[in-house]
Amino acid sequence: MDWPNFFRGIFYSLLPKDYWRSWRPSSTVDFARSAMASGFLESAVSFSLLGRDYLHFFAIRARQMEAATEANQTTQLYFLLLVTIEYVFHPLSLILLVLSGEGVLRFAAAFISDEVVPSLPIKLALFARDRLDARRKSKLRGPEVPDLLEQLPGIDGGLRICAQRPKEGWRASISVAVDGEFYEITQVEEGTGQRPFTYLLRKLPAGTIIRGMYSYDRPRSFSEIGRGSDE
Repeated sequence: MDWPNFFRGIFYSLLPKDYWRSWRPSSTVDFARSAMASGFLESAVSFSLLGRDYLHFFAIRARQMEAATEANQTTQLYFLLLVTIEYVFHPLSLILLVLSGEGVLRFAAAFISDEVVPSLPIKLALFARDRLDARRKSKLRGPEVPDLLEQLPGIDGGLRICAQRPKEGWRASISVAVDGEFYEITQVEEGTGQRPFTYLLRKLPAGTIIRGMYSYDRPRSFSEIGRGSDE
């Protein structure tokens, strides 16, 4: 086994799929094994912290309610139940319970179906960071301007779309419907200027599998297509 790659896989298995592009596992099976180890470690550490914290919490409550230790067995069980319920609803306890369950789920998904499930807290944190970055970049670009769409020369009827902001989900090989015709994104470029994001599309060849269909509305009248570069 490639141990360095295995340990890197443990880290990358915690991240959403988009963040795997900077690294490629040696195989799907090896990555699933890394995900299993990641899920097991997450669950084991969370359960361990949960148990240790619970014993500490219980010891404090027992000292505060010493009278309950001299009561009959039914009262003691009732006291234990109340302490457990109180502990479960503490913020730290809830977090550890969620992480413990998530670790079990991630381990099971990798073991049963070789599916790599990212960590939800990390996914939410990265999503929030990306949204903040996108909002900051949007403010820097200034007021929104419409796309420029240009018919490319040639018999394949290709299109070039220049946009001020990136189009969510648009990447190479994705299908896009424009005026009822289907196109495939062949290239995505990012440059400078008022409309730095460029998408090159070609008509979808017959028999090609449609992947992730998006619908696009023509931004301007046909007479304005191909007018020129960024204004």
